[in-house]
Amino acid sequence: MGETAALVDLDRNIVAALLAHPRCRISALAAAVGTSAPTVSRRLTWLIEQNLVRVVSVIDQQHAGIGFAVFLRLRCLPGASADVARAVARWSESGYVAVVGGDLDCTAQLNVRSTRHLMELLNERLTKVPGVVGSSTAKIIRRFSTPHGWAAGRVSEATLARLRTERLDHWTEGASGDTHRLDELDRALVALLANDGRRTWRDLGAALGIQPATARRRVETLMSSGLLRLRTVVQPALIGQPVVALLWLRVTPSRLEAVGHALAAHPHVMNIAATTGLSNLSGEIAVGDDDALYGFLTDEVGRLPGVAAVDVSDGLQVIKRASLVFADEDPERISEVRGA
Repeated sequence: MGETAALVDLDRNIVAALLAHPRCRISALAAAVGTSAPTVSRRLTWLIEQNLVRVVSVIDQQHAGIGFAVFLRLRCLPGASADVARAVARWSESGYVAVVGGDLDCTAQLNVRSTRHLMELLNERLTKVPGVVGSSTAKIIRRFSTPHGWAAGRVSEATLARLRTERLDHWTEGASGDTHRLDELDRALVALLANDGRRTWRDLGAALGIQPATARRRVETLMSSGLLRLRTVVQPALIGQPVVALLWLRVTPSRLEAVGHALAAHPHVMNIAATTGLSNLSGEIAVGDDDALYGFLTDEVGRLPGVAAVDVSDGLQVIKRASLVFADEDPERISEVRGA
C-alpha cells in the first residue's frame, strides 16, 4: 500500500475538531464542522477503522510524580537511521520517534522512571542497537505546550473555545490539579482508554463489571485532577500540514519563559519545552509547505528577543506518536499493533 492521500476537507475539519476535544460529542462535532451528526458519525467511524486517527489517553507522568521525559538525539551510520528508529520505537519507554534530516539522524522522546532507568537504557539497551555512532540526551524541565492542546489552526477561535469549554482533562500546561492516587479500578479504566479514549461509559462499565455512572465518575475525576489526559493522534500530513520540523533553540535564560509561552501560543506548534543542554528550548511544528516554515522561522521565531540560535531538523518520517507506531509501508496509517 502506498502513502495515504490527504483527507478531504470535511474529514480534515472533523479531525481538527477532535484535536480540540478528543471526547467531543458527535452532535458538538457536527455543529463545529457544519454538517449533520449522522455524517460526522459515519466519517469518524471510517477514519478510526482505517487507522488514520486514534484518540488515546495517558497518565501525565510528571503530574503523577512517576518519572520524567528526555529527548534522545542519535547519529547513525549511513543508511542505518530508519532501522535505528524502528528499534527505538519498540521500546516501551519511547513515546515519540522520528527519522530526521540535518545534523541528526534520529530523535526520540523517552519517558523514564528515574535517572538510573535512563542510564540503563543508554548503557545497556542503546549500545546493542546496530548503527548508532553517537547520542545525546536533554531532560525536559518545563513544558509550555504538548500535542494534548494542538489544534492545527484549522478551526476558528470561537469554535475552538466552544469545544474546549467541555473538556475536563488538562489540555494546557502548568495547570494545577488535585492529588489523586490511582487504585486498581482506576488503573483498569486507564488501560481500557489507552487505545480508545472515546470508549463509552456503558462499554467501560460492561468491561469491568461496574455501573456506567461509576466508570464516568472515576474517569472524570482522573481527568479533572490532571492525571488523565486525552489526545487525538494523527499525522499532520493528513490534515494538510505535511512539513514537519523539529526545533532546537538556544535562548537567553532570562527570556526562556517568554519565548516558550510565545511559541506555545502559535497554532502550528505541536509542542515546545524547556530542556537541559546547549539547546534549551525544543519542539515540533507542522505547516503546509516550506514557505510557511520559512515564514515561521523568520517572522515568528526571528522576532523573539533572546533567541540566540536555531537549529531545524526535517521530520523525514515520524514512526511513533503517543506510543502508537505507524506502518512502515504506509507511514500515515497507525499500525494495528500498539508499540510495546
